[in-house]
Amino acid sequence: MELPIELKNSINNNAFCAISTHLSNHQIQTHLMWIDFEENYLLINTEKDRKKTENIRTNSNISLVIFHPSAMYSSWEVRGIVERIVETKEANDHIDKLSIRYIGKPYKREINETWEEKNIKSREIWKIKPLKILSMVRPQARSESE
Repeated sequence: MELPIELKNSINNNAFCAISTHLSNHQIQTHLMWIDFEENYLLINTEKDRKKTENIRTNSNISLVIFHPSAMYSSWEVRGIVERIVETKEANDHIDKLSIRYIGKPYKREINETWEEKNIKSREIWKIKPLKILSMVRPQARSESE
């Protein structure tokens, strides 16, 4: 499934997303996350050994709501599956890329500091294949007070 250009543009302009994964007791867990994309895959980068990483290995179904960065009442709901998990150094490099995009500096450190010096835990990337995309983009939506 092809990602809409408006969604890609929003992600490139620091959209946030809420991701929901399934807990083993049939409840749902939701987190606010940074997001990225590669071709037609959505990318979530998270710390290894978190509850959500356990959840996704038990049930790879995931739901995301991605919020337009300048019009919070416009969003996309994406239902999909985590098709691949990247656990190499590529994931650590990717979180630095995201951190520079979102906050202007490497993840949890200054430019001249290393991961080892700051004792930062390793990361993983979830490559999400969208199965359904519901657009709730409303051109008239504004983030200012109405």
